Amino acid sequence: MKAQNLKTACIKTLSKSELYDQREFNGVTALKNILGDENRVIETTFILRGSNVSCNASVTWYDARESHETRSEFRLYYESNPITELAVPGDNIVIGFDKKNIFTCILFKKMMRSIKGLLNNGLGFINLIKKGSTRFPF
Repeated sequence: MKAQNLKTACIKTLSKSELYDQREFNGVTALKNILGDENRVIETTFILRGSNVSCNASVTWYDARESHETRSEFRLYYESNPITELAVPGDNIVIGFDKKNIFTCILFKKMMRSIKGLLNNGLGFINLIKKGSTRFPF
C-alpha cells in the first residue's frame, strides 16, 4: 500500500480502555478540531501501516455528555474490524481526512514484526484496497 496523504490529522497513543473497555477513542482537542462539535457517523478506511491490509468500517463521533448543560465530552466510537483487532495498548493511530475527504485511521504497531506473521497466517478475509500516489509518509 502506498503512503497516505492526509490533509488534516492527529495522532493518538492507544490506551487499554480505548481498545478493550469502550471501543472508542477519547476526543482529544486535536480530534475535535478535525471533526467539530456535531454528532455524526463517518465511513472510515482503516489501514495497517507497513502492509497492504485495510478495511472499511463506520465510526461515530458523538458527545457523551450531550444532556449536560455545561460540559461536553466527545468520543469516536468504532466498529470492531480486522485492523482494530490487531491494536494493543501503546500502539499509535493517526486519524484524519485525506485529500479526497475520506476519513482514515492508520494503525502504527509498536511491534510490527510480530504482526507480519499474523497477516500471513489466516487473515486473508481482510478487504484489500489500493490507494493513489501520495507524499505524506503514512
